[in-house]
Amino acid sequence: MKKEKKIFTTEEIDEKLKQLSEDENKKNFLKHLYKDEDYKKLRKKIVKDYAQLILKKPVENYELVYDSLSEGLEPIYYWILDFMRDASPGGLGLNVFKGPEEFEASVSSGYFGEIGQRSSLMQQKAGEYLGAINQVIKSILNLIYDLNEFKIRLDIYEQLRSPETKEGALYSLKALWMDTVDSKKGRGSINLLAQDLQFYTLRDAFFYIQNEERIKDLDLNERVRNLLRIKLKDFTHWLEKSEQEIRKRYNVERAYLRSQAGSLKLYAGWAKPYLKAAQKLKMKEFNMPDIVNSFSNIEIKISLLGEKQVTPDPAKIHPSFKDIKLDTNYSKVIVVDMDFRGVPSAITTQGGRQYVHGGRAEIKFKAYALDDTEIAVLKARELYEDMDLVDTWVETSMDELQAEIDDYLNPKKEETKIPTHPPIEWPLQGTLKGFKEMFGPLTDLAQLLKPSPPKELIQQDLKEHTIKSAKGALGILYTVYKKSHGMITP
Repeated sequence: MKKEKKIFTTEEIDEKLKQLSEDENKKNFLKHLYKDEDYKKLRKKIVKDYAQLILKKPVENYELVYDSLSEGLEPIYYWILDFMRDASPGGLGLNVFKGPEEFEASVSSGYFGEIGQRSSLMQQKAGEYLGAINQVIKSILNLIYDLNEFKIRLDIYEQLRSPETKEGALYSLKALWMDTVDSKKGRGSINLLAQDLQFYTLRDAFFYIQNEERIKDLDLNERVRNLLRIKLKDFTHWLEKSEQEIRKRYNVERAYLRSQAGSLKLYAGWAKPYLKAAQKLKMKEFNMPDIVNSFSNIEIKISLLGEKQVTPDPAKIHPSFKDIKLDTNYSKVIVVDMDFRGVPSAITTQGGRQYVHGGRAEIKFKAYALDDTEIAVLKARELYEDMDLVDTWVETSMDELQAEIDDYLNPKKEETKIPTHPPIEWPLQGTLKGFKEMFGPLTDLAQLLKPSPPKELIQQDLKEHTIKSAKGALGILYTVYKKSHGMITP
């Protein structure tokens, strides 16, 4: 019996991380969960915890702090960005992307007031689109409910055409006709005629008879026969018209569902930019003594991450290993964290009102040697953090409804299996098979005796080479930055 796979909850993941004492074991555990598709819904939490462990221990780091009221953060940021991104000899030639970006301004500063106004406008516009999205979602839910009811009815009509299920389908439709159509006739309905006027045999005869011509063969009085003819004729007429009407309404509501689904995607597309802008304009509370409410100052934290894959060359270890394909690729990674405390100064130009920041800059240079999975986690970290609000209001609704919508707009087609004829065997096939079984053990023995290249040795050598390359790149960045800014270098 196959053992059922254990799926950890959020609380169990936290408990498991507490039990693991070594950071390397924690990273291996989270790496396994990150690659497992069963943990797709918990990917955001896994990425957050895994990224913290990845960045916890750099292979090399430097720190630089200086005050410059005349030089703002922008020149520092763009110098580092350009040097990391530009190709040699003017730079390191890394693939650079921006990491987390957070800021907080004192409430008495003009910067806080202007950013607050912009954020309010983005939130207001996003709220209008979210209201429209909610209305469309309600409409889609009603349409899906109606289409589900129509589909159930149409399935009964399809069963009516099959000899195996015809009788049961006919009983279901007769009961439906009695409840929805015949019951509106009041005392003239079959149920009330049987209950109030003692036409007890009428209801049983209506379910039993399938052809009007057979009514004369039933052992019933003439009054019951006449009523049965009237009811059966009404039912037959309803049976023909109702299927046409239901199919027509089904197709019309399917077309309307397609229109509403398109409207939902359209509104979601319009709302996303405003939600993203509102999220980016949201200030973070650092709870640091640097921010004083009565002062006009700002705290900004920005990260840059540059990476470049180190091309593996197993032939450098031994010429016989040149054809080996490694399972894991490593990249040198440079992370630059900038913590800036400044005083925003407003400047009015032809392009509008702008702010220039001058103050104290604290720059941390870090080097890492990471594999492909770890780099993917670092890139996904910023995406998950920025899209929290969008996921809550837009993506969740779309994901939940998409499966239901696809059932009606894009139904899966049943695959038809083409019958295949048994192949004609070659007369000498059994003879060759016997030779293969006789010499098979010798082939397996040769494979065992053949020396296999030590992949672990190559992987370890590649990682050490990546660490060395990352340290060298970080040293170049740190030294050139100091020299270009007139600082003392060793």
